[in-house]
Amino acid sequence: MESIITDNERLRKMATLAGVGWWEADFSAGCYHCSEYLRDLLGLEGNTLSFSDFRNLIREDYRDSIIAEFTTTIYSDFYEQTFPLSLKGETVWMHTRLQSREEKPEGGTVVFGILQRVAPPHAGEAAIQERVNDLLHRQNSISLSLLRFLKAEDISVCIMEVLQDILDFFQGGRAYIFEYDEQAAYQDCTYEVVAAGVTPEKETLQHIPAAALPWWTKQVTRGKAIVLDSLSQLPPEASAEYAILSRQNIKSLVIVPLTADERVWGYMGVDLVNNYRNWINEDFQWLASLANIISICIELRKAKDTAIRERNELIRLHRALDRSEKLFKNVFDDIPVGIEIYDKDGYLVDLNNKDIEIFGLQKKEDALGVNFFDNPNVSAQVKERVRTEDFCDFRLSYSFREAQNYYTTRKSDHIELFTKTRKLFDNHGHFNGYLLLNIDNTERMDAINRIRDFENFFLLISDYAKVGYAKLNLLTKTGYAIKQWYKNMGEDENATPSTVIGIYSKMCPEDRLRVLNFYEKAKQGECDKFSDEVRVLRPGTTDQWNWMSMSIVVTRHEPENGVIEMIGVNYDITELKETEAKLIEAKNKAEEMDRLKSAFLANMSHEIRTPLNAIVGFSNLLIDAGSEEERREYIKIVQDNNKLLLQLISDILDLAKIEAGTFDFAPGPLDVNSLCEELVRSMQIKVPAQVKLVFEPSLGECWVTGDRNRLFQVLSNLVSNAIKFTPEGSIRLGYARRDDFIEFYVADTGIGIDSEQCKHIFDRFVKLNSFINGTGLGLSICKSIVEQQGGTLGVESEPGKGSRFWFTHPCQLP
Repeated sequence: MESIITDNERLRKMATLAGVGWWEADFSAGCYHCSEYLRDLLGLEGNTLSFSDFRNLIREDYRDSIIAEFTTTIYSDFYEQTFPLSLKGETVWMHTRLQSREEKPEGGTVVFGILQRVAPPHAGEAAIQERVNDLLHRQNSISLSLLRFLKAEDISVCIMEVLQDILDFFQGGRAYIFEYDEQAAYQDCTYEVVAAGVTPEKETLQHIPAAALPWWTKQVTRGKAIVLDSLSQLPPEASAEYAILSRQNIKSLVIVPLTADERVWGYMGVDLVNNYRNWINEDFQWLASLANIISICIELRKAKDTAIRERNELIRLHRALDRSEKLFKNVFDDIPVGIEIYDKDGYLVDLNNKDIEIFGLQKKEDALGVNFFDNPNVSAQVKERVRTEDFCDFRLSYSFREAQNYYTTRKSDHIELFTKTRKLFDNHGHFNGYLLLNIDNTERMDAINRIRDFENFFLLISDYAKVGYAKLNLLTKTGYAIKQWYKNMGEDENATPSTVIGIYSKMCPEDRLRVLNFYEKAKQGECDKFSDEVRVLRPGTTDQWNWMSMSIVVTRHEPENGVIEMIGVNYDITELKETEAKLIEAKNKAEEMDRLKSAFLANMSHEIRTPLNAIVGFSNLLIDAGSEEERREYIKIVQDNNKLLLQLISDILDLAKIEAGTFDFAPGPLDVNSLCEELVRSMQIKVPAQVKLVFEPSLGECWVTGDRNRLFQVLSNLVSNAIKFTPEGSIRLGYARRDDFIEFYVADTGIGIDSEQCKHIFDRFVKLNSFINGTGLGLSICKSIVEQQGGTLGVESEPGKGSRFWFTHPCQLP
């Protein structure tokens, strides 16, 4: 025992001196079992180390490649590599080698190997070691790729894994495979993997004409690789290639052809988008080896698939021959036609397999005793025709739900039959039976019904959305169009293409000319698309237009064969156009209101400042007034400006109430004559000497229900305006009965208003004369007061002759 212990101690000492330890990798548990030397070297508490913890010990620049190669040991019997570990801030170089590999009885793989501490390599040795490691990685990658293809069921998954390995190794942006068609006229990207942050290009690189990339195609189809350290190495004749490669932000690339039976069927490559690379021979050889593996495995898989298909085809043919004892019988097995022969009493005497399929009979004997004329699926009228007519044909809809338990069937629910019958006679002319020829139309009728349903659905959508569709021949003016297409054109929905194409009698002449110009260019092959908005005369009018969006595409241009086929779509956009016009009008109005409000604020500042300045100024002058007459004059000026300021503030407050919707009324009994007389008396002092203000009563007594203050406000505003713009003549205030309304009016002989200004005179912030005192709000406020009480405000005027403002008020008796 002492000798054994001593030997173990000696072995441990030797392992420590030699810097050698052993490890055992358990792939099912995902950990290493380590010797004492490795436990001490790596600073482990126990003798196990997880795969992830060991990965973090490997120096970062070696980490991914070492782990990727080590994972291949589960399939390989050889693995050897030298790499650095980062242990407690110190770099320790280790050399590992696989010793054995075995499968565990309970499942999983265990790999055993040694790990030896070695001296750090010198610069030259490190480069050599790195190159050796690189070559070993490439060799392992090739072996692993071949093993993947041999074991995998889905070859596409293997190809994507190989491309991912290539991408990771070169730190590339994209790795891909392109395939040519049989004539090498087009190429398609069939496989692609991309790095994080790199845009995939597979979808955009489909069906690319080989002629569009002449230099590239020539190189590849001749079996030559393309190796570019940078795009500047492209020859001058490769301008098209440079354009498509630079668009993908490619810095460097290498591609190798994929061949089979001395034919290039595609190519495999890798693009670098974040950095440049000076490619070396090992890079090319490695990619070429992987490309050969992919080509060989794909060909083997194709051969295997072909062999399987041929074997299945042989089995199918063998079985078909076994079932096909008679050619006639086989023919009827392949077409939806069945023949039945009945004796003169109506009993089935002969049938073929197709009849079995149609009627659900398992064998001929099951049909004996089944009388055609007793079949519940056949109407009495049809049975009578078969009995009485020598030749007849009819359609039958067999519903098996209505004939349950009559006999079994392999058809579900129902079948549609077209049947021809004739009576059979012998050589002596004696009647001896019936011949029935059945054609199964079930699938055809189902297809027709589905098409009809889809057509009805499409027409419903077309009618709802006002979308029309047409397929027409421009040269012969024939084709097909749905009813909505004609409606959108302003034509009768039952019109024909020949009465519309090239004529377009309901289309605006200007738009019609554009469409006809397109047709002329389409005939010459100069243009194949048209899309524009056109106007079509609105039905029942002579000068109103509907708007229509019209799109046409030439799908077939063969004028030499009398065919220029077009597909046209049109849809009514009148509502959209009208909505657009309303939005523009609202926008313009809002902008105008904003402009007027800005002008109003500027004017208001001036209007308020004017009376305030007068009040303040003349109030100060009152102190120094030299006489009583001068003092009274100053007081009058202050009082006038007080009134003006109060009016300004009142208008502003009224506007604020209107904006806030709090403009209230206090209706009550109102004597119209008294109101007007009071207004004239109060306004007389403001009237110039050359102007006469009069009230023209219409009735001896007139009472209404209304807000006295608001009516007084409206009338006084109208009279005040008349005074401002009437330098001489008269101002007449009056009213008249108009059905259920009282119409008040203020007529003057002033300067008048032109028709264009009359359109905007009741708008807010509008002043016809900037030199006349006022806010531009009076008439707008009056309009709001009148309309909120159920009336209407208007004006009649002529420049130089005066104006007549009027408004109506409901004639409600108190």
